[in-house]
Amino acid sequence: MVILIMSIFDNMFMHSPTSLDTLHSLRRDLLTGKYEIGQHLKTEVLAQEYQVSRGSITRALHKLEMEGLVESEPNGRVSVIGISVQDIIDMYDMRLWLEKRAMQILLEKDHVDYSPLVQIMNLLNKENNKGGTADPVKMAELGFNVHIAMFQMCGNKAIFMAWKSASTLMQEIININGSHVPADETYRKHKLLSDCIIQKWPNSVEVIEEHLMGGSRDIYLEALENIKHKGD
Repeated sequence: MVILIMSIFDNMFMHSPTSLDTLHSLRRDLLTGKYEIGQHLKTEVLAQEYQVSRGSITRALHKLEMEGLVESEPNGRVSVIGISVQDIIDMYDMRLWLEKRAMQILLEKDHVDYSPLVQIMNLLNKENNKGGTADPVKMAELGFNVHIAMFQMCGNKAIFMAWKSASTLMQEIININGSHVPADETYRKHKLLSDCIIQKWPNSVEVIEEHLMGGSRDIYLEALENIKHKGD
């Protein structure tokens, strides 16, 4: 079964389509700079602005606090933290460590069900075969699901929970900015990653490190800078 990262992770915390839409809208507005760093967010004001219940706003703010975009103060007020370049660097360093560990676990397992990875790669290949009409954003989302499949297959829930706390936010940054990586490059990189996982290459850990650090982090940093200007 193919997992769509935003819906899976967000649905764990939100109880209705309205709450989910509110979360997505508020997250996007925070990332694009609609609200200033340090600004206090009032539940009743946000409820009127987004035309939803205060309960939907409260649930959204709770999830966004877990993502590090807002924080609750001792007096009960919620203020905007936002996200910085250093935050992206720190999240990427954590993601690298977690994915290398997941790869190590996969290499040590005697029996692995590779069907989640195979299914996603088939979808990537299908989209890539569209040539000039291939959707770069869809390719980026499917590529992200390759990494989710890796955690599924390694079976370590603890590192998956740690990974997804940062990855949801990072993927939303790409969703807002759009992906400017050519579709064939996205496919090529993830085909290489898929091959090393399934064939258990001895240098698989080095492959995942090169995959993540070979300009990939810079894509997120550039995307963050771009979406901040969208809110100007």
